[in-house]
Amino acid sequence: YRQKAAGVDVNIVFPASASLFFDPAYFSKGEMRPKRKGMSLFPYFVENEMMMLDVFDFNLELKNRFITFASVDPSRKIAGQLDALVVLANRFPLYGIKISPVECQSPITALLQEGHPFLDFAQVYSIPLLLHTTMDPKEEYSHASMTFKVIEKNPDINFCLAHCIGFHKGYLDLANAMPNVWVDTAALKIQVQCACENNPIMASLKERFDCDYSDHTKVMRALMDNYPETIMWGTDSPWYSFISKRKQGEGAYLECRLKACYEDEKAALDSLPPELRMKACNINTLEFLFGQWLRAVQKAGEFLNY
Repeated sequence: YRQKAAGVDVNIVFPASASLFFDPAYFSKGEMRPKRKGMSLFPYFVENEMMMLDVFDFNLELKNRFITFASVDPSRKIAGQLDALVVLANRFPLYGIKISPVECQSPITALLQEGHPFLDFAQVYSIPLLLHTTMDPKEEYSHASMTFKVIEKNPDINFCLAHCIGFHKGYLDLANAMPNVWVDTAALKIQVQCACENNPIMASLKERFDCDYSDHTKVMRALMDNYPETIMWGTDSPWYSFISKRKQGEGAYLECRLKACYEDEKAALDSLPPELRMKACNINTLEFLFGQWLRAVQKAGEFLNY
């Protein structure tokens, strides 16, 4: 409904959380603790399959409206998750991997250690990674500085960093300089609200991208003017409204009461002139999704020609 009402043709989709693997007794405390005998054998096992079935079996008439990503936990039960990804990729179209480290309370840097097989999988299947990021100094799972440690060691994999990297000018510039990195605007309206309130999840005023934050559509235009090849439009639906208590690290919790709507996110896109609009919701997105595959094909062709 939201797509049709707003005039959106296609969205990337992925499971929201691995809640069937974790113990619900701790959810109200903002903690994700594995349940001894949970409904899911390992993180996202059930959720990934349910999403794929929803899109490709139960709603065939809508399957062309969704680009399906699987979610993973970068540090827990890697072998089981990886086996499930292989099965999913053989049964359904799999376009990428989503990781929200803070949602499963696993550090993104686990991808450089026990979670490295997910990077190998992404490279073999030529699919990109979409990563949650934050600037909260107390956040121990998905801080942008941790994310770039992973990216710098994996130049052949495409990455998208969510939420404008908290409007951090230095990290936006760094992403813009890297050929395998894009940045999305997911939940832009409430991001701008957080920036205006100096919420710790956003860059400090000194480090913040300089623009007019009085209107999120003005921020969208400024981002596209400065980073026209890097910024991708996104909605974060349904998290354009975010009301939650979430554990950010040991003894650190964040409570949010943020409200916006799908139309707010679409308004940011519609505020752009045609050329920038096409880049934000089409050209840049296609480069992120399929550029890695195209590079792999070109490399294979060069090898065969040699």
